[in-house]
Amino acid sequence: MIAISLEELHARTAHWVRQATEEEPILLTDNGAPVARIVPEPSPKPSRPFARRKLLPEYAAIMHRRFGGKDTTEIVSEMRDGQ
Repeated sequence: MIAISLEELHARTAHWVRQATEEEPILLTDNGAPVARIVPEPSPKPSRPFARRKLLPEYAAIMHRRFGGKDTTEIVSEMRDGQ
């Protein structure tokens, strides 16, 4: 952990705040005694609105069922061969 004095913080505040957010917490000292820390704010977790959705019972019943018939490549090949 990096330790800096209050005077150094006042002289280069922006630098030390960026340093704390990019690397590690910074310990602030006053006459050699620790008085505070600068620590990064935890980044928010990404919102996942669909994770909390409530499915309609009708959809939930068929959600994992496979649908369809032929693959699209088969359909295109048949159309191409038929012309």
